[in-house]
Amino acid sequence: MNNLDLKRARLRLELQEAYAAWLHIAEDRANSALPYTVIELSGCPKDTQLEWLEYLAAKERLVLAYAEQSTTA
Repeated sequence: MNNLDLKRARLRLELQEAYAAWLHIAEDRANSALPYTVIELSGCPKDTQLEWLEYLAAKERLVLAYAEQSTTA
């Protein structure tokens, strides 16, 4: 396996872990009895915003890793 394949595999795992973290906190939030939800500009509840933004950053890194192939091919 070349370095680019290893990088992508690592980034895919990172993306899956970030999504799982967001999903976990979002489910906890949905199961809580809080009567209100503060929605931020990102479109997600404030208490899940950090995990959502981490997921989006991981997604961007993976997309950029796949774009490397088209620039190096």
